[in-house]
Amino acid sequence: MQCSVLLALVALRVMHPELYWASVTTQMKLIQWAIKNNLSDIYTHLQLWASVFNCTAVICNRQCPLHQDPRSAPKGFNVMTSVGHYCNGLITLSNLSIQLQYNSGAMVGCSEHIVRRGVTFTSDQIVWAWFMCNGLHNFVGTPWPQYVKYMDVDWNVSVSA
Repeated sequence: MQCSVLLALVALRVMHPELYWASVTTQMKLIQWAIKNNLSDIYTHLQLWASVFNCTAVICNRQCPLHQDPRSAPKGFNVMTSVGHYCNGLITLSNLSIQLQYNSGAMVGCSEHIVRRGVTFTSDQIVWAWFMCNGLHNFVGTPWPQYVKYMDVDWNVSVSA
């Protein structure tokens, strides 16, 4: 589990750094709230929670029909990691007209509110999905960052070994 958590955190940090830091801020504010209200059990659980994502789901099935989550924050990202030992998986991002190979070990990040997605496999598959409940950000007053912006590649950068 720890490797999956770390990979999802690194993916979010690279894909949407502002959302990553907003989520870190939310967790820190939740810890302060738990201390202020003498909620030692919640404080202990927050200390053990190893992710900036505040929700996770483990999905086991052969296919997941096309769907999106209109209740999630449009600016939030969902990171889905395919785990297990199998191949011939496909993930479809239908409103982007993209279909990707989604074999064991693949990771996909997208806005669960905006992107309509579905998965098909020829055998049972397991997906570990990391996402954010916007209610927690709202509860502690952490503002949502702007939509992620993709920048052009700077071809003039040189790297020396």
